[in-house]
Amino acid sequence: MKNKLSIYLIKEQVTDINSIFKNQIELLKEYNPYKQVYFVGSHSHQPMWLKNFFEINDNRLFQSNSKVVLLVKRTYGDIQKTFALTFGYAKPLFNEDVIEEQFGLKIVLNTVKADDIRKISKLNIGGNQKQSQEQMPKAARIFDFGFNITSDLMKTVTATCSDQTFENAVITGGDIFSITVDRKIDTIEDFLDHCYHRFTATSYRENFEWIDNIKAVKSKELIEKLDNQVINNIISHSLGNICLAVPEVINWEQVKCFKYSGNREEYHDIDINDFLASFENLEDLSMSKLKNKSIKAISAENENQVLYNWSAQKCLIAEIEYEDNSYCLNNSKWYQIDHSFETQIKDEYLTIPIYETELLKYKSNGSETYTENEYNEELAERLGAALIHKIGEIPFGGGKGNKIEVCDILTKNKDLMHIKKSGGSSLLSHLFNQATVSGEALLDTEFRRKYNTKLQEKGLDSYIDNDFKSNNYTIVLGIISKGKEPRPNIPFFSKVAIRYATKTLSNLGYNVAIRNIHDEKSS
Repeated sequence: MKNKLSIYLIKEQVTDINSIFKNQIELLKEYNPYKQVYFVGSHSHQPMWLKNFFEINDNRLFQSNSKVVLLVKRTYGDIQKTFALTFGYAKPLFNEDVIEEQFGLKIVLNTVKADDIRKISKLNIGGNQKQSQEQMPKAARIFDFGFNITSDLMKTVTATCSDQTFENAVITGGDIFSITVDRKIDTIEDFLDHCYHRFTATSYRENFEWIDNIKAVKSKELIEKLDNQVINNIISHSLGNICLAVPEVINWEQVKCFKYSGNREEYHDIDINDFLASFENLEDLSMSKLKNKSIKAISAENENQVLYNWSAQKCLIAEIEYEDNSYCLNNSKWYQIDHSFETQIKDEYLTIPIYETELLKYKSNGSETYTENEYNEELAERLGAALIHKIGEIPFGGGKGNKIEVCDILTKNKDLMHIKKSGGSSLLSHLFNQATVSGEALLDTEFRRKYNTKLQEKGLDSYIDNDFKSNNYTIVLGIISKGKEPRPNIPFFSKVAIRYATKTLSNLGYNVAIRNIHDEKSS
């Protein structure tokens, strides 16, 4: 008879059984010193909805909350490893820090073929931290799921396998390895040995090497150390790659100013130096205080209305080195970055061509409510170009909500300019995605017909291109920031996102360039 097994690997440095579990747990049975069963007493009771909703009692309906954990110790050379197999509702019993990350994931990827994937769950780290699951009706390759290796973090994967030890089963792996097999307590040791050897193998690198590029940091102990280093750097004003930024896509036209809790001052944009100045004493700064300190965006129409309200921690972006490893803080989450991947991303960012024309500086022009739209109008006039965002969005692909803004400005030289204020990874990812979607849409004949009609209606006939070829166009990504250098200084995860965008657009035939727009208003 087959049994469903959920298998964890306990980290090597965890030697005390009591430290594995959050609370005290009882020994149910000891088979030998290396194989023990622990449990939390269960009880059966009627579900609350039976009485509360249906208002009936029925002794035929019960639910149980049994929690059982089997610990098995195995030795591999000089290394002793502890496996934990859970049954019932035992997962919440563990301290999160004791679980070996990616144990199940690596077992699966070291076992299956590249085209054996059935289901994935992923986290988008290049933008809005969106979590999603995707499933195929039949086995497929990882990229058939729309997985982006530059901006998606693999959480779990389900696949079919032809491994005889795994009984050709469907297997699922994340931190946990899950499988249904014909195994019992007396035949589990050799099965766990096979799992461990699969975990330590490196064959996954042939098809899935990219999973080592970025890893979510889950250890509370390590997170605390990283938090402390960032705080110490802030206190000593060694800001380096530490900044504050708007953490999501916002409508800048609706924002009058930003305010920090405990400070009446109004600010044009979020700035870490302004923020730190709002503290009377930085010496007792902590990550918890940043979490409790709010940053508000105030409405331009009603100064008493708060449009957005974030914790300062959510707005904090940091890139640090700790014990010879690279880490990034993004959207309140820490990630470890592989050194070679980090170098590759940064080097590739430096290869993106700089738009040769120096663009108009972003300044108030005497107006406290100066907006991106006003800037675009000034820039278009200065360049003798068309203000394309004024023609409105154009439907694409059917559906009322599926509309695309071609660009902000179109020059006579066929430069499609997309301009946005700098911010966190989510905001800049929106800019890069907007440019990519627009570039793809312009290759569609029906979309270009609608676009040309809009140009004609606005008296922009000279910009109509009836012989559209993507290689005649340059897509320009203009980023408004405090920096003065031609190349914008953007966070690491934004470099990851722009890598994907530029490669996609280049493959479509477009030229791509980038240009920093100095924000004098924030200087």
